[in-house]
Amino acid sequence: MYKRALVATTVLASSLFISNVIAPAPALASDNGASRTPPAGWSSWSFLMRSPTEAKVRAQAKGMSDAGLVAKGFQYVNLDDYYIRNPGTTVDQYGRWAVDTTKFPSGMKALGDYVHGLGEKFGMYVTPGIPVAAYNQNTPIEGTSFHARDIVSDTSRYETNYGGFGNVMYFIDYAKNPTAAQAFLNSWANLFASYGVDYIKIDGVHTSDQDDVIHWATALRQTGRTIHYGLSNTLDFNNVGTWKQQANSWRISGDIECYCSTLTHWGMIRSRWADLPKWAPYAGPGGWNDPDSLEVGNGTATGLTPQERQSQLTLWAISKAPLLLGVDMTKFDAGDLNMLKNDEVLAVDRDGGRPATPVSQATQQQVWRSTKNPDGSYTVAMFNLGDNTATITANFADLGFTGNATVRNLWGRSSETLSNSVTRSLTSHESALFKVTPAAGSTQLGGQLVSANSSRCADSPGGTTVNATQLVVWDCNGGENQRITYSASARTLKVLNKCFDAHDNGTAAGTHVELYDCNGGANQQWNVNANGTITGVQSGICLDVTGTTNPNGSGLELWTCNGGANQRWTLGSGVRVP
Repeated sequence: MYKRALVATTVLASSLFISNVIAPAPALASDNGASRTPPAGWSSWSFLMRSPTEAKVRAQAKGMSDAGLVAKGFQYVNLDDYYIRNPGTTVDQYGRWAVDTTKFPSGMKALGDYVHGLGEKFGMYVTPGIPVAAYNQNTPIEGTSFHARDIVSDTSRYETNYGGFGNVMYFIDYAKNPTAAQAFLNSWANLFASYGVDYIKIDGVHTSDQDDVIHWATALRQTGRTIHYGLSNTLDFNNVGTWKQQANSWRISGDIECYCSTLTHWGMIRSRWADLPKWAPYAGPGGWNDPDSLEVGNGTATGLTPQERQSQLTLWAISKAPLLLGVDMTKFDAGDLNMLKNDEVLAVDRDGGRPATPVSQATQQQVWRSTKNPDGSYTVAMFNLGDNTATITANFADLGFTGNATVRNLWGRSSETLSNSVTRSLTSHESALFKVTPAAGSTQLGGQLVSANSSRCADSPGGTTVNATQLVVWDCNGGENQRITYSASARTLKVLNKCFDAHDNGTAAGTHVELYDCNGGANQQWNVNANGTITGVQSGICLDVTGTTNPNGSGLELWTCNGGANQRWTLGSGVRVP
């Protein structure tokens, strides 16, 4: 594929109405009632890793309470791996993992009760499959006449398990005896529920484990307990529909820990700026993109500078990510604790809006922006990912308006009125976070582009700004992801400050029309014609909606002009700019 030049652009437009509504995310969310906002708390892996004990987890739970974080919405205390005996040799009477009582002498229910007594929630860890020991012993499945060997067909392959015991989990064959397989997972979920578990992390999830993901979701629901269901790690983006429909969070990338002398380092954090954007459309109440643990709390002992720790928290907040600390909560750094208690920053994570996405990723100086928040404001973050001090400007036109706005500095806790842009000088790896509220009389940009065939609007699906996303038609709703601007001079069509683009300079019928950073290329230039058609300057053929009936989600493409209604468009009021 050819490489596209990335060129900054500015749009000036006449006035148009504005709405808070945006198109729905492109997949259904989990309906288990958990995590309507992103979860926050602590996970044992980063700090305790392979040596968790009852005493250590209790100390961390008390540390979170003593620090005042529970009152700030940090609830979960999640026990990760290495709490069990070897599943290759030892299981409980029903074939499930056996707790290592040398590490947890009081048992898991007692630990859960202690955590709940502090006003917190308790989480635990598991991996897909059935223990080898359960198969070898042919243990019964609780409450049934079935046994472990009724749900295993292949003993030559093993599920991923990170517990240091080797190959200790067989695949469950859900087709061999569906009733028995579901009953086994139900019994395990019920065991977790009896401990008072509020969060389950299933690790080692691959594309081959989609059946496990679905059946574990059923098992957790049947407990009658509201349990956050998290998947880990580096989930396959191609299966995001499954992850979103079944789970409450999904790890989008690998471990953030560096497995070195500190918890992490900047190189491990830096990759998340590239990882998060394509996942943004799929986050929403009940389901969240998880970029892994938040390593803020222990000062420079985490391996990050103060600026880097603030930038990590800023990125997690604007991405609506889970805020699961990976630090030692018995030794909070005062500055870090102050960051973690910033109510305005925490509100960005939990405000119900869409995750922010980058205006452009062309340089290491980046501006990320949200679509309109429920209160009419926009969230704007600036990041200097480079190694030298740089000046960064966020233009209000990139948010969809021009004129004055109240700009609230969420880290600095100060407000000012600015016109058309906000500018800051940021040191290496530093960030800034703003809430930008347009003033009365500011000029909103763009209007709807309506198909004559279906009366649906051209739409960026789910409000995404991810390059190479095919544009679609969707029921008109006034959302920003349907607010189109057309520049007669530049001959560009834009939505969310990205250009309508004929994929890969294609000129043939069937070429997808997608969202892409504006670069002035001929494949991003369009003629709006008096007969209602829109033709590509490079291709000479028409902007068309695939199919004949054009239901929601039908893609935009190039097609030979034929006079059909799916090639005729109406440009909404205020859409044309100089």
